[in-house]
Amino acid sequence: MYLSVLLIAFVVLTMFMAMAYFYFFARRQERFIQYWGFCWVFYSCSLLFLILSINYDNLLLLEARKVFDVLNILCLLFGAYAFIHRRIPGYWYRFTLYMIIWAALAVIYNFTLMALYIPVSMYQAVITVVLCVIILRYWDIPKTEKALAVPIFFLWGFGKALLSLFEVEYFNISTLYLIEIIFSNVLNFFIFIIYLQKATEDLQLAERRFRIIAENASDVIFFYTLRPQPAFSYVSPSAEILTGYTPQEYYNDPKLYLKLVEPEYFPVLTDVFGAGGNTEDVTLFRLLHKNGAPLWAELRRTVIYENGQAVATEGIIRDVTLMKNAEEELTASKNARELLLSYISHELKTPITTILGYVTALRDGTLRDPAEKKDALDIIARKALVLERLIQDLFQLSKLETKQFSFRFMMVQAQELVSELISRHSGDVKSAGLHLKTELGRELQGNISIIADPDRIDQVFSNILFNAIRFSRPGERILVKAGLDKAKENLLISITDKGAGIAPEDLPHVFDRFYKAERRLGITDESNSGLGLTISKEIIEAHNGNISVRSRLGKGSMFIIAIPVYKE
Repeated sequence: MYLSVLLIAFVVLTMFMAMAYFYFFARRQERFIQYWGFCWVFYSCSLLFLILSINYDNLLLLEARKVFDVLNILCLLFGAYAFIHRRIPGYWYRFTLYMIIWAALAVIYNFTLMALYIPVSMYQAVITVVLCVIILRYWDIPKTEKALAVPIFFLWGFGKALLSLFEVEYFNISTLYLIEIIFSNVLNFFIFIIYLQKATEDLQLAERRFRIIAENASDVIFFYTLRPQPAFSYVSPSAEILTGYTPQEYYNDPKLYLKLVEPEYFPVLTDVFGAGGNTEDVTLFRLLHKNGAPLWAELRRTVIYENGQAVATEGIIRDVTLMKNAEEELTASKNARELLLSYISHELKTPITTILGYVTALRDGTLRDPAEKKDALDIIARKALVLERLIQDLFQLSKLETKQFSFRFMMVQAQELVSELISRHSGDVKSAGLHLKTELGRELQGNISIIADPDRIDQVFSNILFNAIRFSRPGERILVKAGLDKAKENLLISITDKGAGIAPEDLPHVFDRFYKAERRLGITDESNSGLGLTISKEIIEAHNGNISVRSRLGKGSMFIIAIPVYKE
């Protein structure tokens, strides 16, 4: 009676251990834990059949116990394979099936107990040896634990195999049963210790990996506790690069996040770090570096709950300035493209309408007089030239903006280039009834060179000079000056006229597409496409230079071209 009560206690204990293993498996989903859970389920069943066999003196119950003993040690072996992440060989399933069939035959044909136990005990011994070899060679555990594990597994497996043979001769051997149970629970406890150590090592490894990732990430990773007191529990080192504040400064000041933004973003960040809003949020805000430099940041956070209460929030802050700038540039480009299309349709509409009107009149016979026909054809030809010039300018501008425009850069002497430009276009000034004055700086007489495409520089020069001629009255003077800037790093070429000038509100738009100052001044000039200065600006920027304008309404304008001087 005492033995039965003790056995029942151990059945309850082993079932409790099996449930613990299944609970751990449900949380971690590791196969070796599941196998070890089944191992102790089968061992509990074995003990249960042992209790029944003692109380009812039935050999059939001992035969059933032997089958569960085989399943018990087999699951222990399968767990050992899963612990080292190896596939379980199929022959173990076949051999176990053979043993179960042999047990069934023993029951059906009433074999002696020894006839059943000898092959099954030998199978148990083989499994024990393989199990010990796997532990010795493949288990990644400390040497001390391995030195303890191998003898314990070996003695337990062989002890159970030998105990079976004693059961045949001595049906009720209570002392040996107690030794087996105690030894089994020692083994169970030892396996549990190995599992806990592995779980601890996995946790430490995961923590090390997290720290490696967090401490080398360019994004800021943070963990902000809300209870019992708001505080930063972790901030990655990248916070100092992105925000200028060290992690220690965040730990010292739970409200430091308010120093990262302008007042308009206070409610947003207060919600984020106070667990307001959705559980998972993405927030875009303008972040201020400690030195005052602004940048765009994206904050992704997740709120952590316990018992229905928000206890912490974790998240990542990422610098998205480049993406935001690209987005703004894309929007600006889209708007500019739409504006360009509207300008093009407007600029093309007038000459096309005129051409269609005169072509219709000629075709319908509305214009019969030869002089009228000639005038109509002259107008059509003039409008066609305007269209050709506009299309050519648009083509050039498109190639310039997409970096497909070809340049023939070469080293040229600054004085020779300027002299050539003046010589080539002085006749245009004189034929317009204007006076041309030139001033070349003495410093150009030295060996001053620039890297440039002379033909493209000539195109820019003629565009600006053409505008100066258009806005000057007969008899006025146009001044062309050339020299070096104060730092002697750029060649400066300026063209100054005494014409109508440009209104202050128009100055920022002088180099915009289709800008025409004459519209505001009431001047009509079909030959001007409104793209000349835009093209000029693109050409000069391709030379790593810049072009600017100074003007006073009614006093004239001065355009200045700056091109870097070549330095060896």
